[in-house]
Amino acid sequence: MTSAMRRQLAAWSPVYFRPREGADEAHAQFLEFVIDSPDQHASVFLLDDSVVGFFRQAYLPHHIWVDDLCLRDPILWEEAARTLVDSMGSTSWVTCVSPHDSDRLDALSSAGLTPISTYWSKSLPSSPSMPEIDEAPSIPEQRPTGPAHTFGGVAFDPAIPGALVACDEDGNYAIGSPSVEPPIYDPGGPTSIVDQLGGPNRGVALDLAQSAATARGDAQLVVVLASDDRDLRRDLEAKSFQLQVVLLDWQGP
Repeated sequence: MTSAMRRQLAAWSPVYFRPREGADEAHAQFLEFVIDSPDQHASVFLLDDSVVGFFRQAYLPHHIWVDDLCLRDPILWEEAARTLVDSMGSTSWVTCVSPHDSDRLDALSSAGLTPISTYWSKSLPSSPSMPEIDEAPSIPEQRPTGPAHTFGGVAFDPAIPGALVACDEDGNYAIGSPSVEPPIYDPGGPTSIVDQLGGPNRGVALDLAQSAATARGDAQLVVVLASDDRDLRRDLEAKSFQLQVVLLDWQGP
């Protein structure tokens, strides 16, 4: 079921969700790890004693991430969404959905989940050229933590080794992850995830993020956007970023 889901995601998003070679085998090994992990939990949906769906729960600092959520038949989404909400109880949890997956989006929304963030991606040119930096970038110590996401579940720390940190003299800044190679998907090379864009002009901050990611050789830039942030959404659309994921949230009754 997870393999079929990956093929469908790749059809909707050929770059962002392009399966890495050997993805099915690697994911099978990962699910073996999940079964014995104290930090994750695996579950199945049963219908007439037959397994018709699957999901796992990953315990992040601020919420549980319901991931690898899949069904044998899309017609079951409405019932599965209600069952999932009932089984999770009052726990705060999130799940990722492709914006093209209308059946799942509609079912989860009807069951009471609401969108809190979206992930936008853009492929970057292959022209790394490390800039000369006279001194370490300076960013505000007091700043918003950024929108919720599932890339570790907390805002990226600009002090960690390899973090993406870019700013200008006007106070615009971007903070993101170290370069990462997604283990299951292959967008064409390393990826940066930016979850904090600030300053008087966040469009400029977005340009700073693109330049810094390109300079260090990343193939893809992913930006986490709060669902109600219409201004930054316009900047992302104007700069040819593509919506790839909707993060839905359940806060309990």
